[in-house]
Amino acid sequence: LQKLEFESAWDRTLALPDRLKIEQVFSELDHEQNEGQQSVILKTAFNHKNDFLVTVLVNNYAKQPFSLAEKNVVYKEKAGTISEMDSPYTLKVPAHTSMPWTFIFPAASIKKEPSGASGELILI
Repeated sequence: LQKLEFESAWDRTLALPDRLKIEQVFSELDHEQNEGQQSVILKTAFNHKNDFLVTVLVNNYAKQPFSLAEKNVVYKEKAGTISEMDSPYTLKVPAHTSMPWTFIFPAASIKKEPSGASGELILI
């Protein structure tokens, strides 16, 4: 059975409206039809340094933990790849667990301006 967990810093600092939105997205997903990993985009934004932030719900449907370490992270929209980077993160998502996470793409890694159209985050 898939469960929703929050990394400890997220658990302490996440605002209630954001937590409720994440819980709603999690409850609306069909967890029975999935295998491996899936990233569901919750929101995108730019910070004060023009870094591109992509907040996702990382769903690990596998029977073993999934680590973000040493992954290539790609954000794509219909127009193609917007940004790509090697993951600097060490988060481990336990088996059969979903966790929210924000990927921060440095401004220098942005190849195209995001259009705001629905994109996808790929972990390779």
